[in-house]
Parts: sequence; C-alpha cells; structure tokens
Amino acid sequence: MTNFNQMRQNMILGQFLPGLIKDNKILDAFKNVPRESFLPDNFKDISYSDLNIKIGHKRYIPSPFNSAKILQEANFKGNEMVLLIGSNYGYESVIASKMVDTVIAIEEDKNIKELAEKNLYDFKIENLVLLNEKHENGHRKLGPYDIIISLDPFTKITQVLLEQLAEGGKLFYCEKYNAEVYESKLNVYYKVNKKYIKERLFDLNIPSYINTDNTENSFKLI
Repeated sequence: MTNFNQMRQNMILGQFLPGLIKDNKILDAFKNVPRESFLPDNFKDISYSDLNIKIGHKRYIPSPFNSAKILQEANFKGNEMVLLIGSNYGYESVIASKMVDTVIAIEEDKNIKELAEKNLYDFKIENLVLLNEKHENGHRKLGPYDIIISLDPFTKITQVLLEQLAEGGKLFYCEKYNAEVYESKLNVYYKVNKKYIKERLFDLNIPSYINTDNTENSFKLI
C-alpha cells in the first residue's frame, strides 16, 4: 500500500528544502494538504514527484515544487485577495487558501472545474471560491486583487487582467523565452502608480506556449 504521508515528507526533505523553499507557511501548507486526493487514480503514485502532469491539450498541472517556488515569490502576508487562474483539480487553490485571506480560483474547462469541485467538497474551505471563467478575462467583479497567479501556460496576459490588480499588486505567470524548448521563465508584473513594470525572475521547468510577442506589446509598460 502506498504511504502517501511518507512520500509527502520525502518531498519536503528531498525537493523543497534543498530547493530553498524556506517559508514556514508554505512548508506547513504542503505538509498538510494531501495532493493524492486531487489527482485521478492513474496519477496518484506520482503525487509528490517533481513532474508536471499533462491533463489536456496545452494544460499542465505544475509539480508541487514549481508551485511552491511561485507561491514563495508571491511573499504572502496573510491578508491578500488572490486570483488564481487555472484551478486545475483544486490542489493549488487549497494550498494558497491556507496562506491568504481569500482565493478566487477560475477554471475555463468545465470538466476540470467539475472535478475540482468534487475534490474540494470534503475540505470545507470557506475562503475559497471556484468559478467557471475564461482565463484571459480573469474575474473583474470580485477584484481588485493583491496577487494574480496564472497556472495556465497558455493564458495571454492582457490589459484586461492587469487592470484587475490592486495598486501595488503583482501578477505572476510563466513565459516561454526560447523557441527551441518548452520550459519557461517565471515573470511578474508590478502595478505602480497605475502603470506596470515587468520583471523576469527565474527559470521554471513548466512547459509554456507564451512568448514575449504575445504580451509586451499589448499594453504600455514603464
């Protein structure tokens, strides 16, 4: 019988700590949320491996380590309103909900969203809202957001999304930067004085189909 608790502990010791994931809020969340509860049976045995799981055309669930790197970069204080784009099967939404005030998670694929709803049912999380929305549109009604994180590697970052950031807010997404590889770089947009500043952060081995031609010319940057 698979010992998921031991696998989860091994993930923290073998991936997170050597990979400089040191934020105790993040470590506690990943220690206490059972990822196997959110994955189909054919993926449960790799619940805690450092693999991105393909769940559809141009859709991947990031590995827990990749998710942790993004969440650590967000540097949550605890009172944030977060928009999570691409809820996948719900795991990352639950992790984020452990560290912030409110998470609005959107999923444009109705089948994936229905699976996420089933997965979330037993967790009874009061500060998490899951909605069926087109990823590129975000969800303006419940904004603005202190943090926006896109886990969908095909989401185009547009003015519509950026305008949903609160002043001082940050939007994280992965962008392909080399035509020869699928892997991407984590980028962030900061909203400062109603303008946007882009910064490239670090490499992530998350497949991405976005390149700078799709984003940088879409709106005015400083």
